[in-house]
Amino acid sequence: MVKVGVDAGTKSYGVFVLEEKKLYEFESSEVRENPESFVEFLKELNPEAGAGLSGYGLPVKNFRELTDKDIFLMTLKKEGSFIGMSSVIRRIKEEELNFFTIPGVIHLNTVPAYRKINRIDMGTSDKVCSAALALAEFEEENFILAEIGYGFNAFIALKNGKIVDGIGGSSGFPSHLSVSAIDAELACLMKVTKDVVFSGGLKSFFEDRNEEFSFEAFAEWILKGIYAMKAVVDENLVVLSGRFAKDVKKYVAERFDVKLLKGFKSGKQAAEGAAIIADGLSGGEYKEIVERLELRKASGCIFDYVTSDLKKFFFEKPEC
Repeated sequence: MVKVGVDAGTKSYGVFVLEEKKLYEFESSEVRENPESFVEFLKELNPEAGAGLSGYGLPVKNFRELTDKDIFLMTLKKEGSFIGMSSVIRRIKEEELNFFTIPGVIHLNTVPAYRKINRIDMGTSDKVCSAALALAEFEEENFILAEIGYGFNAFIALKNGKIVDGIGGSSGFPSHLSVSAIDAELACLMKVTKDVVFSGGLKSFFEDRNEEFSFEAFAEWILKGIYAMKAVVDENLVVLSGRFAKDVKKYVAERFDVKLLKGFKSGKQAAEGAAIIADGLSGGEYKEIVERLELRKASGCIFDYVTSDLKKFFFEKPEC
């Protein structure tokens, strides 16, 4: 009875097998170049259920039922691949593996609609996975999750075990790799593409100045995200996860009570959380976590909350 969680990270893909408590990791560049080999590896695991690889998220759906429009909504890329993910998704569908999509924060009915105004990325599906892992690991149900990854930072507010708000990696504060939210005046001077989303972070800032990367400066931006979530959930507990969680812990701990998300200690918390969700969706040990997060009740589309006066500036009319 193998349950598998997959996280398509900026730097690497993680595949976590729940029963073995074992992580398999692949460079994202390798998956992009040879998605068939990666999916063949998944097939050899012979999973009873898998979850993940959902990008910006989609209400729970079996990969076998995915349409081209679904894949676009998860990746926001019609052609090619988004870190190889589109090709992997299509291959899993062709192989008819029993994989499920995972919603993003914007799809969750536990988040009020007014908090979703003109947002697409309030926390991608992998951030929901990390929240599921945190609920499985800790007794607390009220906290702020700060995911500090190689590419992006995201902040999720949980109240009574439910996600009630979030700031996504591409809509918040500068991270290690990404500019995240862009000054509107700066955007008017640029040709904004996916390449821009993966540029302009603190890594570039310090490299431009031939200076050593400052985790203290990095932590200041992270604290801004945490304080933004504190406006919604007035809690002092912060759960840190992601590649750079340990590097910023001491700075965040000066202001908040901090716990590191360790999970099963594989180092890929989102993959572990995806495996927990796969287990819960198939009626396993973690069914209660899936129910508490109301994942099966997730609905809608990432474009549902874009106001009509902004939609007219889209290159193509957004459709759900």
